[in-house]
Amino acid sequence: MSEENKKPPFEQREDLQKLVLYTVIVNYGQEENIVRIFKRNKSSAQFVLNGEGTAAKDILDILAIDDNRKNIILSVVSKDAVSDIKSEIDAYFVASKRNAGIAYTIDLSSVIGVKIYKFLTQTVRG
Repeated sequence: MSEENKKPPFEQREDLQKLVLYTVIVNYGQEENIVRIFKRNKSSAQFVLNGEGTAAKDILDILAIDDNRKNIILSVVSKDAVSDIKSEIDAYFVASKRNAGIAYTIDLSSVIGVKIYKFLTQTVRG
């Protein structure tokens, strides 16, 4: 390929979006509701993990909590979408006392590979 026909690198041709890892921890069985929120906000991948709360048995007995299983949902999203996702998750938590949980984000400093970045930001073009 001649120098004239060579495309500049992707990061010089495209406006790169910052990415964050959005983590939400909810009671067991509520993961599908959170996954739907992420999908509505253009998240390409969600990872659901099972966990267990850390409260001691005597505390669980006092609070009448029978099930301390949790779902942990991880999703890589663009920083631009964080505020919309936060609003929807806040509304979900307020909708019912059963919808309790925590959510937080961690900034990502890099992603290896243009194809992975395009997948995560939904900028894959044919």
